[in-house]
Amino acid sequence: MKLSPATVRRLSYAEGYLLLGMQAQAAEELAGVPTAEAEALPVVKLRLELELARAAWLPAAELAARLCECEPQEAGHWIQRAYATRRGESLAAAREILWRGLTLHPREATIHFNLACYEAQLGHLDIARAYLTGAVRLDPDFAELAKTDPDLAPLR
Repeated sequence: MKLSPATVRRLSYAEGYLLLGMQAQAAEELAGVPTAEAEALPVVKLRLELELARAAWLPAAELAARLCECEPQEAGHWIQRAYATRRGESLAAAREILWRGLTLHPREATIHFNLACYEAQLGHLDIARAYLTGAVRLDPDFAELAKTDPDLAPLR
């Protein structure tokens, strides 16, 4: 769907407001998007960013779930959905989302790393180590992050 110039302008303003931490103003801009364009992917993506910024975990998880359905090839959608689900529902539910995401994105280091964090928090330390090893193999920068990530404290 091609967005109207007015909606493109609103999205640009909303994005700017979000970058400045002005969530209320971003929400106002997004509320002004016409109903016919409200479900367009760029609008849904920006609404997700707003809900994450607001720490509105359940609405964020719902929006991310919609994005996973529309664009399953985008690993970031799975990561954001799991992140919001962890905070809004449970760690176990977030882990299940990432398991599904991993089947589509086996080479996405962030999914491996987040699964390591979840497994460590659930007390599954051997599994956590295996996911962490996979994350570091895919992206060596995760080795440094693992030293300070509080979710991985049980491994240290």
